[in-house]
Amino acid sequence: MTDWKPLPEGLASDVRLLVVELRGLKDRSGLSLAVLARRTPHSKSSWERYLNGKALPPQHAVTALGKLADSDPARLVRLWDLANTAWHDQEAPYIRDGQAEASVVVTERTPVTGAGEPPSGRRLGRRTLVWAGAALAAAAASCAALFSVFGGPSHTHADPDATPGTGTPARQLDVNCFSDSCAGKNPKQTGCGGDAWTAALYKIAGVYVELRYSDACKAAWSRISWGRPGDIARVVSEGGRTYQNRVHYDTDTFTAMVAAPSPSTAKACVQLTSGVHACTGPGGTQHLTEPPNPPSSSPPAAANSPK
Repeated sequence: MTDWKPLPEGLASDVRLLVVELRGLKDRSGLSLAVLARRTPHSKSSWERYLNGKALPPQHAVTALGKLADSDPARLVRLWDLANTAWHDQEAPYIRDGQAEASVVVTERTPVTGAGEPPSGRRLGRRTLVWAGAALAAAAASCAALFSVFGGPSHTHADPDATPGTGTPARQLDVNCFSDSCAGKNPKQTGCGGDAWTAALYKIAGVYVELRYSDACKAAWSRISWGRPGDIARVVSEGGRTYQNRVHYDTDTFTAMVAAPSPSTAKACVQLTSGVHACTGPGGTQHLTEPPNPPSSSPPAAANSPK
């Protein structure tokens, strides 16, 4: 059993309930913070903040820990939903080095079941501007801070990248594109892979094809696993824009991104070397389980079978 630190004074009861639940799940899983960082897209320092009530964990961090501890995902989503509301109702400012700081916080509420996606076409549809600062901060300084959040080359979200964050709640996941500006770009190089999840999944002839989605970037891409050299991954947007990439070696590959205001506006396809072609349906709202790693004992040259 972990010797947990006391939670911060004044923490909302619904937030406290969620944190206590997460602490219990971590204890049940037997995993250290370092192992959690390796098995989820969230850094060790991010998990330390989540489990000590210093930052509100994103919903997929909660469900990821629940999956590792074999917990009921529907119950965890309900707890997160209440905690998310309570957290933002507090209007608690983020202060760093005595300076006022602006942060864009993802407030997505994704249902556990259902095929539809809540409308989210507008850039600010799922974010809340949380302003923090001293009471005497000048209005001009606040305006400048607001411009820096939306006018700069990168967007900050309360969702940590696979790369460890800076240790402050305001700088956890940095991405350098959003929606249309992500089209044709690499999800890893832009930081969009930091909060990626699988919105649609299909298996054909032993090959998995996934629609991968980033809430922070509002972009989607295709990934295939268990393929063979020559197999092609393809992503298709609702408007018909398409990007593809071929497996050059090993068993998997992924495409560049298309802009996608929601997962339901894109689909992923695969074309095998045998000529077989298949696509997923449009993405849903449920975070699907990613394909397992291919067994090392599989024969590498078997046609249309995983390596």
